[in-house]
Amino acid sequence: MQAASHDAEGRLDIKCLTLPELEAAIVGLGKERFRAKQIYKWIWQKHVTSFDQMTNISKTARAELEQRFYLSTLTASDILHSTDGTRKFLWRCEDGHTIESVLIPDGERFTLCMSTQVGCAMACSFCLTGDLGLKRHLKVSEIANQPAQVNALLAVEGHPPLTNLVLMGMGEPLHNLDNLVPALTIALDADALNFSHRKITVSTVGLVPRMAELAAALPVNLAVSLNATTEEQRLQTMPITRRYDLETLLQACRDFPLPSGKRITFEYVMLGGFNDTLDDAVRLVRMLRGIKAKVNLIPYNENPDRDIKRPADHLVKQFQTYVMQQGIHCAVRTTRGTDIAAACGQLGKREEAARRRAAKQDRTDGPQSPKSSLQTTK
Repeated sequence: MQAASHDAEGRLDIKCLTLPELEAAIVGLGKERFRAKQIYKWIWQKHVTSFDQMTNISKTARAELEQRFYLSTLTASDILHSTDGTRKFLWRCEDGHTIESVLIPDGERFTLCMSTQVGCAMACSFCLTGDLGLKRHLKVSEIANQPAQVNALLAVEGHPPLTNLVLMGMGEPLHNLDNLVPALTIALDADALNFSHRKITVSTVGLVPRMAELAAALPVNLAVSLNATTEEQRLQTMPITRRYDLETLLQACRDFPLPSGKRITFEYVMLGGFNDTLDDAVRLVRMLRGIKAKVNLIPYNENPDRDIKRPADHLVKQFQTYVMQQGIHCAVRTTRGTDIAAACGQLGKREEAARRRAAKQDRTDGPQSPKSSLQTTK
């Protein structure tokens, strides 16, 4: 189910338009083309919430805009603060659905982990977001409003704006590619959010055909959620493997067009006793031959809804050391925001808990998050 881009009065959500689309709409109203860029900057750089605030636009033009368009916003229904400085935003959409995004400060770097869907259809065994299932895709404005509204908050607080965007929150970004591309076009536009293509990373579980479509549409970074070194491991953890097997995915990575200096990031969630051995590291290095790659190891963030354990620290270090010795850049992602359920694989947990409480009050048996046990495959 898609979210509507029009309100109850039939007005179009102007934040769903890229600059060329807005220019076409403004010209269609009989206005000068350059007015579109003025409006665009008011929306995305000055964070206005009404057309009346656009003081270099005539009152007559503002009234016409008000008749045909509206300015959508996400409502921050809650902002949770972690002891490590991470902040999690619970956004309420116009239709009442909620999504989450996570602000991760690290020195002068401010990264926002963004969502692209309400829930997720991929059902990876270790990820709580998948327990929600897919409710709907986010529309263009709902994706772009996340960094825009966080930037507005940072400005009020006296902080510099966001430096990096990672599409690693709720949902599979490439499953919503039709809305992702225009949203990131807005993020990249110098007259809008003005991010560098080197500072935006799109993660995927491996929707192979859409990887090529992303490359053709945008020059952003690609991260592939791998999490396995054998076909059997990946089948246990990631159902998408039944559609696109491991070799098909790896070939798509070999074929992925990379500008000079860029590499594909392979995200590897380390699950205790499952994919955390030196043998796994050896297989991983062998798999990545012929691919411009770097590896991001993510020790599993334990939670009571899964029987999966975090690997021992010495195994993580052993794994990282071997991969680096083979000439592949390999980093271990620092776990952030676990005390507010903002870490990798935990988004959507609060909504799931609230849904269960509501179901309990109705004296019905709410669906339970499946406990997942993984069989070691060596």
